[in-house]
Amino acid sequence: MSDRRRFEGRSVFITGAGSGIGEATAHAFAEEGAKVTIAELDPAKGEAVRDAIRAKGGTAIFVATDATDEASVKAAIAAANEAHGPIAHAFNNIGMSRPGSIEEMSLEDWNWTIGISLTSTFLAMKYEIPVMKANGGGTIVNTASMAARLYTPSAPCSYAAAKAGVIHLSHHASCAYADDNIRVNAVLPGLTATPQIASMFTAEEQAEIAGENQVIRRAVDPREIANAVLFLSSDDASMITGRGIEVSGGRRHAS
Repeated sequence: MSDRRRFEGRSVFITGAGSGIGEATAHAFAEEGAKVTIAELDPAKGEAVRDAIRAKGGTAIFVATDATDEASVKAAIAAANEAHGPIAHAFNNIGMSRPGSIEEMSLEDWNWTIGISLTSTFLAMKYEIPVMKANGGGTIVNTASMAARLYTPSAPCSYAAAKAGVIHLSHHASCAYADDNIRVNAVLPGLTATPQIASMFTAEEQAEIAGENQVIRRAVDPREIANAVLFLSSDDASMITGRGIEVSGGRRHAS
């Protein structure tokens, strides 16, 4: 367990918390005293993370959530508020894509990716922000991607566009709600060693991609993303808002 308790007793809401970056961040918040709501589509994954947090003495609930469905998101946030008190910190961490170039991608696949990787962030913020406004403020961190800033051959056009949208949505919200004491930032992971990436690339391929694109020649560990999320959510970052923070091992090409 961490010897820091920056989030003692605070209610934290995390989408996509069943694996990878979301799972690592859920554990990190719980280790610092937060009451964590795991909003996850897959019950087996969500329950496993909840149980693992509780086994270490942390506080967590799981709420089955379809992040692309407005009613589901609204209900999940209501459940978090009821269980742990008004949400003080949110980490919106949904992102998936279907392959295809601009010429080849179907409209269905484009819309599917935009829905999961951008609209999900909008829906979460739509219901997180009123809670924070009514309770003196809060923080939101959204997961974008380095593919939003730099051409990444492995990232489909729809995913790059969606995550660029996440960056600009985050900046817009940071300006619109600053007077409500709500800070909004984004994290931009580079190649990260998540189960999703492992399903796409072998360990050797991951190392090769990292070596080609980054000055630190390895994939990012999900916990390294979590560390950035917790910093941006904490009072230590009280004057940081509207930023997109790269956690990418130092991409070689300037953005």
